[in-house]
Amino acid sequence: MNNEEVRALRKAFDSVKERQAQNLLEGFSDRTKRLILSRDLCVGNEELLEHAIVNLRKNGIKVYLAREKKEALEIILEEIGKEKTIVKSKSNVTKELGLTKFLEKKGLIVVETDIGDRILQILDAKPSHPTGPVTHLSAKEIAKGISKYYDLPVTQTPEDIVKIVKADIVSNLEKAKIGITGANAITAEEGSILMTHNEGNIHEVMRKEKHIVVTSIDKIYQDIEDAVNMIKILSFNATGSIIPSFLDIISGISKTADVEKKFVKGIHNPSEIVLVLVDNKRSDLARKGFKELLKCIGCGNCLLHCPMYNTIGNEYAIESYLGGKGLAYYSLYTDEPHEKLELCLRCGKCRENCPLELDIPEIIKNLRSTGVSSEFYYFLKSHMVWVYYQSLLRLEAEKK
Repeated sequence: MNNEEVRALRKAFDSVKERQAQNLLEGFSDRTKRLILSRDLCVGNEELLEHAIVNLRKNGIKVYLAREKKEALEIILEEIGKEKTIVKSKSNVTKELGLTKFLEKKGLIVVETDIGDRILQILDAKPSHPTGPVTHLSAKEIAKGISKYYDLPVTQTPEDIVKIVKADIVSNLEKAKIGITGANAITAEEGSILMTHNEGNIHEVMRKEKHIVVTSIDKIYQDIEDAVNMIKILSFNATGSIIPSFLDIISGISKTADVEKKFVKGIHNPSEIVLVLVDNKRSDLARKGFKELLKCIGCGNCLLHCPMYNTIGNEYAIESYLGGKGLAYYSLYTDEPHEKLELCLRCGKCRENCPLELDIPEIIKNLRSTGVSSEFYYFLKSHMVWVYYQSLLRLEAEKK
């Protein structure tokens, strides 16, 4: 990531912090305490997972439990069948699976319908935030890339960029019969799927003939009340808003009881809902004592306050595994500490600003260090790297 991208990232992060300061509600700390208790109960709770699956199936939702990445990809491919154009919405789990590239290799056309993710897809760029993937890219840089892709003149205004990308997305939405989304929460008591979004694209994706939902087993909550509480905290920490524009709760396909109070199903699309619950080593991590990492709700507030991330951006990341938490998870997933863990300053800013108070610095220390001497070496190295790149940013700013 270049210095221009870092400055764009900082500017975007500052705007989120300003909204957080303006919108902080009284009693918000009570909500976070409730979330902590909820995540403690639900993450790694196999009995609750089984209860959720039973109730989801009662509601007519086709449920798969995919233990491994390969199994999940094969299930999704089989459910797609002979369709060639797929529309999908933002999903960190599908990124983890490498779903888009997998389907493209099989000859399918996969179109991201979130504006930011579609821009990333067009530019073949790396994300910088879980809910704002192109935060680090300036309008100038985006306009240049999409002008080349569409072979159209695009001005550097956000409005023009969004207009061009949206037109592309809409044309593909009209062709597709299958939509793929993620999910923010699955509730055990009701057997429901919860999805939150601001753009409204999920409404379009989920109304295809078949709606495939891909999410992970750590997204299970006891009931809708706990899930909605999480979504409010997620929205506030991710964007500074108290609640997102849209919150969809799905508890089965469409139905009516207007005639003699007898249910008739399939009134409007989707006519079929498929849920793929991905394990992909999460059960192993929970059993091995790393349950804390799985409690993360993916708000990205840690990135807003991480000094290293605010200095080198997504160089402090690997693929969509962003910052210290992402690198720690990636290291545990691959059974090998990634070298970029050495960049963690262990300043504790991520822990201080995490709604779940996750102690990521301690996890990183345990992953990267063999003792006091090695941790002292990493402490010095990370601080020297940070000071060096901070100096470069200041020098470049002074020249301008």
